[in-house]
Amino acid sequence: MKTILLLFVSTFTFAQGFMPGFDTFSGKKPSYITLKDGTQLEGSIDDLDRKKGLIEEITLKIDKKSRKIEPSEIKEMYLPASGWSKLGNTIDVTTKVDKWENSKINTETINKGYGFLENSIVILKGKEQELLMQIVNPAFANRIRVYFDPWARETMSVGIGGLTLAGGIDKSYYVKVGNKPAFKIEKKNYKESIDLMYGTCPSLVKKLKEDYKWEDFAKHVYEHSNCK
Repeated sequence: MKTILLLFVSTFTFAQGFMPGFDTFSGKKPSYITLKDGTQLEGSIDDLDRKKGLIEEITLKIDKKSRKIEPSEIKEMYLPASGWSKLGNTIDVTTKVDKWENSKINTETINKGYGFLENSIVILKGKEQELLMQIVNPAFANRIRVYFDPWARETMSVGIGGLTLAGGIDKSYYVKVGNKPAFKIEKKNYKESIDLMYGTCPSLVKKLKEDYKWEDFAKHVYEHSNCK
C-alpha cells in the first residue's frame, strides 16, 4: 500500500508541472554552489540555518574544512534533498516535462534529487529582500519563474524525509515575471493577478478570464512560456 501511495502521489504531483518543494537538505551528497563573483564550490552541507523558513546561512564542508556562506554571497546552487532516495525510481523529472527550455539548469543533477535555488529579489511584507528561492518550474522558467513558498499549505500533503509532496497544488507560490521582483501569488487572489502575470500574452489572458482554475496554474505558466 505504501508503494502504491508513493507512486500515485509522485505521478500526480509532477503531472501538475511543478517540482516538489524541498524543506530539508542532505549532507550525504555533494552540493554545488556558485557565488556572485563566479567562484564555484563543491562540498557537503555541514549545517544549514533557517529562520522562518528562509535560508540564513550555509556551512559547507570542503576538503574537511568548513566554510560559512551567507545568502548574499550566492548566485545559485544545487542542493540535494533529504529523503529523495526513499522514493526509489518512482520519479524521473526529465520524463515529466515536455522540454527543458532553461539551458543553464542542469537537468541531470536535478533528476538525481537536487533542488535548484537562486538569489532573487522578493517582495516580502511590503519590502524588497534578497533571498534564496527554489525554482519549481525549471523546465519552463524563460518568462515566469515560480518559486516554492516554504510557508504554503497544500490541499493534501505527504511528508517523506525532506520532501513536501502535495496531493493537490500548493495554495501559494512566489512568482518572478521577467526581471521584476518576485511577489506572492495565492489561490484566493489568482484571478486578480492574471493581467499582471500573463499580460504579454493577450490570448491567454482572454482565455483565463473566461475560465481559469488554480489547479491548472502550472499549465498556465507553461502556456505563457510558449506564447508567440
